[in-house]
Amino acid sequence: MTGEMFLELGKYRGLLGMLAWRDIRVRYKQSVMGVLWAFMMPLIQAVVLWSIFKFGGADMAKKVSDPYFLFVLSGVIPWTFFASGVGMSIESLTRNSRLVTKIYFPREVFPLGSVVASLVDFGIAMTVFIPVYIYFLITASKDVHLTPMLLLIPVVLIIEILFVAGLSLILSMSNLFFRDVKYIMTFVLQLWFFATNVMYPIKFEHYPALQWIPAVNPMIPIIESFRDCFMGRPLQNATGLLISAIIALVTFFAGWTAFHKAEFKFAEYV
Repeated sequence: MTGEMFLELGKYRGLLGMLAWRDIRVRYKQSVMGVLWAFMMPLIQAVVLWSIFKFGGADMAKKVSDPYFLFVLSGVIPWTFFASGVGMSIESLTRNSRLVTKIYFPREVFPLGSVVASLVDFGIAMTVFIPVYIYFLITASKDVHLTPMLLLIPVVLIIEILFVAGLSLILSMSNLFFRDVKYIMTFVLQLWFFATNVMYPIKFEHYPALQWIPAVNPMIPIIESFRDCFMGRPLQNATGLLISAIIALVTFFAGWTAFHKAEFKFAEYV
């Protein structure tokens, strides 16, 4: 069953690419800076967070061993991909209601197209990250090292892609049946951001009652592993990344299976 779904999606890979490209064009349509926003937004967000937590009375730089700006930027970029991929895909079915009711093709292409579009933005943002990374590699050689750990980054990225894709399938389908989902997820993503280690480490060493948060938030080990790879050190939470990988796989295959089974009902709800 799963193999058949992959083969079917493969036949429509051209449509998937077209939808992803359309999402990118629509996002930056009539924008003066256009696609430059994909370069600028992660950098602007990182600068704002760095300024607040560096000079705003809560010096987080003292709580991390990494150069703090690099710490924040290396968290902002994978988080932006996650939030953008999930956020854009929620309304992907309702936004394409006319196509959903026409000739048959796998409807998975709509949420997955949104994920691919966000992945393109991730790639663009990485072109901003690399010069910053090289700067700190040269100037902060005691804290940042170039090691073979960089080769593990594609593995961490695949885990995140699977998790984002799985959530996108589940949420786009749910939003088709219950339109409240998009409003709920706007609030959930805001809370999720603060419960993730984008701008500060999440340990809860002094708050035992909150130590369950890192265990149920797959994004914490994912972002932490991105940082470890870029800083050139062994994974500090390899077990957490393995758990995140399992959660990502379960989310992806469960989401795809549920999406495929409910697909015949979509035309009734668009």
